[in-house]
Amino acid sequence: MAYMWYQGHTFESKCFTFNILDRVGGREAFASGLIYAMMKNYKPMGIVNFAVASSVINHTIHGDGNITDDVESIRNLMNMNYDIKR
Repeated sequence: MAYMWYQGHTFESKCFTFNILDRVGGREAFASGLIYAMMKNYKPMGIVNFAVASSVINHTIHGDGNITDDVESIRNLMNMNYDIKR
């Protein structure tokens, strides 16, 4: 879960519960997801949810780097559609 202060308002992401495989790289994945969503002009709730989903997916991959470049997988997780295949 994350909170984002944006244009004078606070936005709260969805709360994800998952098993962590590796804690390394979660912050970087969050930041890159945030930047990506802002560059793609997501609405504020979409920005914070996409950033958190990016971090969650990274925590399920071993190593320091989000090797997931499949935006649809991140969006599926963001929308709590858990039929993600690797």
